[in-house]
Amino acid sequence: MNRSDAVPYEPPKPVISVIMANYNCDAFLESAIRSVLNQTNPAIELILVDDGSRDRSVEIAKAIAKEDGRLKVFSGTRFGGPAPVRNYALQQAKGDWIAIVDSDDLIRPDRLDRMLQAAEDTGADILIDNLAVFQSDGPANITTMFEGDLRERPARIMESEYIKANMLYSRGSKLGYAKPLIRRTALDTNQIRYNETMRIGEDYDLIVRLLSAGARMMSIPDVMYFYRKHGNSISHRLDAVALDALEQTASEALRQPTPHAEVTAAHAARLKSIRRAVSFDRIIVALKRKDVLSALREISNNPSVIPLLRLPVLHRVLKRTGNPLVRSDPRLEAELNGLRAQGTA
Repeated sequence: MNRSDAVPYEPPKPVISVIMANYNCDAFLESAIRSVLNQTNPAIELILVDDGSRDRSVEIAKAIAKEDGRLKVFSGTRFGGPAPVRNYALQQAKGDWIAIVDSDDLIRPDRLDRMLQAAEDTGADILIDNLAVFQSDGPANITTMFEGDLRERPARIMESEYIKANMLYSRGSKLGYAKPLIRRTALDTNQIRYNETMRIGEDYDLIVRLLSAGARMMSIPDVMYFYRKHGNSISHRLDAVALDALEQTASEALRQPTPHAEVTAAHAARLKSIRRAVSFDRIIVALKRKDVLSALREISNNPSVIPLLRLPVLHRVLKRTGNPLVRSDPRLEAELNGLRAQGTA
């Protein structure tokens, strides 16, 4: 593992360590890095771990690291996914708090300062903010993650509530997409790290285990994280391999003893939603092979999947026509444009 060249100035111990996993994201990487380094709280470090990129990612990151010693670049190893990359980054992190930012996303300049203040004021071990989802190609079509009361006021999120907010193909806030600020001692005291068998859903799995260990989770309604959707994104893709890993971890979570019946019920409901998604994936694969008989057999065995069958048609329509129900907030559009102007994306 090779680190970037040393810089003359070595900043003091950071309060917040931002960890960023990267793989072939040179088109968006500079903007993501600069949105972190431009935070109003200077007591940060950015730990960027590259997962064997074949594009210009490492070159771009090391050039910025020469300008700002708070950026530490680690490259030269193929880890094989965001979970092992983040675990390696955690080994390098020196801050009392850990923040997660993806290498194709953007954050507001005051985000980490405001999240740290909120976490300290509420005694939170985990704090999340609202998230704006935007399309990288064409109109931004910004939507936000929180729904209901979470959009209006700060709230404590209990373990069962967090699990229920992560059902597959369901309505409501999808809190597993949130990028948390985590108290380092909550991770270390409970010896919790990312599950390296998971390709997607690794943040959700980490948070659930922290909550199970007694961590206190809070949310604030502020929209300060901009989550980019583009052709190479992996976090919104569900395939057989990813679903199998999700099903295994959900089954294991359900087997863990807990004194809280509502937690057990939430785990059971989430496992059911994953198994329905597995059935849906099998049907889509069969139809792509023109194996109608297998698709019909799967539908007969799992009739709960029927409501999901309209999703591929809806997706094609919206891709062709755009979503007429999406009306981006002009304020968020302006903030996004300002953040994108910091780099090349």
